[in-house]
Amino acid sequence: MKKNARGILGLLLIAALISITGCVSTQLPDSYTVEPEVLEAKGGMVDFKVAGTIPEKSFHKKAVVEFTPYIKNDSQKKELKKFTLRGEKTEGEGTVINSKTGGSFTYTESFEYEDWMQGSELFVDARIMKGNKVTELNDIKLADGVIITYRGIVHDEELSWAPSGYEPVTIFSESATIYFRVNVANLEMNLPLNKTEEAKAGRDKLDEFMMKGWKVKEINIDAWASPEGEIDFNDNLADDRSVTAEKYMQNQVKKINNQRAKELGVEESQLEQEILYNVKGHGEDWDGFMNAVQKSDLKDRSTILNVINSQSDVIKREQEIRNMTVIYKEIEDEILPPLRRADITVSCFEPKRTDEEIAKLATTYPDSLDYKEILHAATLTKDPQVKYNIYKSAFSNPDRDWKTYNNAAAEAISLGRLDEAENLLNQAAKLSGKNGLIENNIGVLACHNEDYVSAEKHFMNAQSLGENENYNLGVVMIQKGDYQKALNYFKGLKCKHNVALAQLLAGQMNDAFNNLNCAPVSPQTYYLMAVYSARSNQPDKVFEYLGKSIAMDSSMKPKAAIDREFIKYYNEDAFKNLIR
Repeated sequence: MKKNARGILGLLLIAALISITGCVSTQLPDSYTVEPEVLEAKGGMVDFKVAGTIPEKSFHKKAVVEFTPYIKNDSQKKELKKFTLRGEKTEGEGTVINSKTGGSFTYTESFEYEDWMQGSELFVDARIMKGNKVTELNDIKLADGVIITYRGIVHDEELSWAPSGYEPVTIFSESATIYFRVNVANLEMNLPLNKTEEAKAGRDKLDEFMMKGWKVKEINIDAWASPEGEIDFNDNLADDRSVTAEKYMQNQVKKINNQRAKELGVEESQLEQEILYNVKGHGEDWDGFMNAVQKSDLKDRSTILNVINSQSDVIKREQEIRNMTVIYKEIEDEILPPLRRADITVSCFEPKRTDEEIAKLATTYPDSLDYKEILHAATLTKDPQVKYNIYKSAFSNPDRDWKTYNNAAAEAISLGRLDEAENLLNQAAKLSGKNGLIENNIGVLACHNEDYVSAEKHFMNAQSLGENENYNLGVVMIQKGDYQKALNYFKGLKCKHNVALAQLLAGQMNDAFNNLNCAPVSPQTYYLMAVYSARSNQPDKVFEYLGKSIAMDSSMKPKAAIDREFIKYYNEDAFKNLIR
């Protein structure tokens, strides 16, 4: 912006030049500009430009003016790079100003922002020299500084919690098989196949499983026939075998309930359940036959398989099998008998504690819970401190792994215990390398410590490991001063403070206002609404939102008092009353 009011710089220079040369014109120089009018930090750096013109016949041809800009507050000062204007009859570095025609100059500077600079001002000292004569002009004010609105993020970076692995419903299953004689559906437990160690062990294991008394989800029965008879006959035979297997299981259930009732000293009726039986006959087991032949030691198994596969007609295939049983005794004795069967699968619900029981034990007797139950317990509360304590209780669990350290660290960050979070994340990383969840949380911790270079590195690592880090990277881009890139990462997100901040800094004022209006209420968001109002020239709204922010958090009062976003309201009574 043009600084006509600051023509004092030109007046001082002209006065000095008159006194030092005695022969220059008294014409005032044109007004100069300082951009921006109030200095503003972006990505940790402050850039500004001073430009101006020197009128004709107002700069002596043997004069040199050395400018030393600096930024200072009441106690600290930082000198910036010098710049020089010189007449055409002088030598050295600097911009030459012709004594007759005048000229123009441009000075640009970029310096690193430091915290003390927020309530500072930009000045320049001028040293005017001609021969041995020197005149110095000090503390010429150029601009106010420094706006640091880009640092007004809220730390709502997305943390990553490892899943507990806990299953609220777990179903276990056990299976057994009963076998039948050829063309027969009635059960013969003396059949050689039913008396094998494998078959007996399967039935015994199924009985032991059911003796646990768990709630039965279902019992599935799938019955088959061997594929060497008539199709219709075998279909019916498989159906009949499924019915036989169902009756067998009904008797087994009753027998087991009776045995358990005696052991528990209760009535058998108390143990009875309504059980769903899924019973199905599947007809001929062609797949079983083909697999059995493939795995057999038959020398001509490839030939047998080719002959069977070449017959698209099922009746002809069955005839081929009957023919082969005459030639290959192994088919009749070893391949076909195991196919005449009923497979029985019992599925039961594993008994579980209720969430209420788990939540209570987690805070009273955590050692009574298994590892997955402890991790699950932490998800049953919204209190970060309680969550943190629960995760810590899992440190002594023999099954502990990286999850409890990672999740405890996430809660520690939420609670502001950053040193503890760092130690916990180090332990998690030792237990699980190249872990995207841990990398993300290390990045969030770095954000809280304002180490955004490290944060970006860890977020990128997490992203390469399959995590979605768009939001967190967007927060980092604000701190790097790349507001458009931040908005690219924030694409599709609404009603979030940091999204609105990026929009405001990018000049997308309407979008910023809309997002601020629906963002979660906080002192930081009210403060940013006051900044929006100041940039939109709405003084009443500035005072309204600042008041709300200060009412929620008194630390906003000294912050506002030196915030150059509100510099044009410093002398307003409404503003003075707010920061008093």
